[in-house]
Amino acid sequence: MKAAVLRGAKDIRTETVPDPVCAPHGVIVKVNSCGVCGSDLHWYKEDGHEGTIFGHEFSGDIVEVGKNVQGIAVGTRCTAVGFSPCGQCFWCKQGKAHRCSAMALLGYQFPGAMAEYVHVPFAALGRSVFPLPEELTYEDAASVEPLSISYFSVNRGQPKTSDIVAVIGLGVIGLYAVQILKALGVEKVLAAGRRPSRLAAAKRCGADPVIDAAAEDTLQAVMQATDQLGVNTVVECAGNQATFDQAVAMARGGGKILLVGIYEEALHWQPLSVISKNLTLVGCLGGNFPAVIELLKSGKASSRGIISHRFPLSQAAEAFRTQLQDPTAVKVMVQP
Repeated sequence: MKAAVLRGAKDIRTETVPDPVCAPHGVIVKVNSCGVCGSDLHWYKEDGHEGTIFGHEFSGDIVEVGKNVQGIAVGTRCTAVGFSPCGQCFWCKQGKAHRCSAMALLGYQFPGAMAEYVHVPFAALGRSVFPLPEELTYEDAASVEPLSISYFSVNRGQPKTSDIVAVIGLGVIGLYAVQILKALGVEKVLAAGRRPSRLAAAKRCGADPVIDAAAEDTLQAVMQATDQLGVNTVVECAGNQATFDQAVAMARGGGKILLVGIYEEALHWQPLSVISKNLTLVGCLGGNFPAVIELLKSGKASSRGIISHRFPLSQAAEAFRTQLQDPTAVKVMVQP
């Protein structure tokens, strides 16, 4: 089969690789759509990950089912979560494999869906494999994974409808966080980002005001919009020193900071600013596929207006360059 293989820093090549082999507890999916994730870009920019086949945001049709899999049929339209627990750590022995200390992940430690076919090694209906309702397109389904991260993260903050919430960083996770907040009835959602295409998308998602961090001081704009009180919750999706500092400064007393962005470098910070305001820092890593599928089905969340570019598998290299560099890019899809 054809797959997009990382051969060095910023070097993706579409090559012929062996077809996946179906494990007894696995399924093989013929891939229809696969998103380029911001997390992929962290590895894409570095040496040392040669041979990686990215792709964990995907959808397609099941073409083979392992002999030990129950309730899943060939031909099912689906999206899926791909992981392989170690089976030996404390959490695995407690029957909580989802918390495995040495989890292998689809698209990183084993081949992902940036290919014609992908193997999901542990297939359980409603737990790792999720059939698509007829209302959802393949692109909707390939958006379930990032949308589920936003859903999980926002709900970690338990926002009230009367809260004022700021979303910093308008990549796909940040944009979907705006959608989730509005779906939950939060009346005032501020959003800050840099790319004009993403600022426009944030407006379409319901953020107001939308702050151009490249042209104005984000902290000053947030404080002005909140009568100098600050916000109840900050959803920090950018993952860098400057935005973390802004989050601490703009959170009002007793507020929360949801840490969602992937930090490439260690932070340097003064805890007194958190202590003095009784802030709560909340780490966010998780998802809820069934809840998000229902949101998409109901129309309370949507991938339309988020997906900006589409490339065939043969142009995977251009897809990654576009996601990383093109100022008009929001979400790039590869469609094998």
